[in-house]
Amino acid sequence: MKTEFKFKGIHCCEAVVLACIDFRFWKETMKFVEEELGIKSYDFPKLPGSAKAINECASGADVPMACIGVPCDLHHVGKIVIANHSDCGAYGGSAKFNGDDEAEQKFHESELKKAEEKIKAQYPGKEVVLVYAKLVDDGENIDFLRVD
Repeated sequence: MKTEFKFKGIHCCEAVVLACIDFRFWKETMKFVEEELGIKSYDFPKLPGSAKAINECASGADVPMACIGVPCDLHHVGKIVIANHSDCGAYGGSAKFNGDDEAEQKFHESELKKAEEKIKAQYPGKEVVLVYAKLVDDGENIDFLRVD
């Protein structure tokens, strides 16, 4: 199969979006990034737990930070988006929170903010956008929430 390469001569992109590997969320995450955040070109690495991977790595040379560092250094991204989601198996899933959606959301917001601190320490000039993908309507829909 032959397809047009839209990036001939281009080696920079707008952002890096670190998301969880969970197959249930990546297409919707891409749609959110493109339609709601307005980001059209981005690297899209995925690691179990997204923020969890960043928070648990020991140094900037570890794979999670390399997933951020390579796009920053090689593709000159201006934004770093970190997206966590509800019912994340890397954290023990929703069952860990005994059905308390608010506690689960607050936990993920805290994890995202810890990851942001670590990223900003290494890449102080980059804008960091934190996102929590929350299952709503009995799991029928996903509500993407910006975390400030």
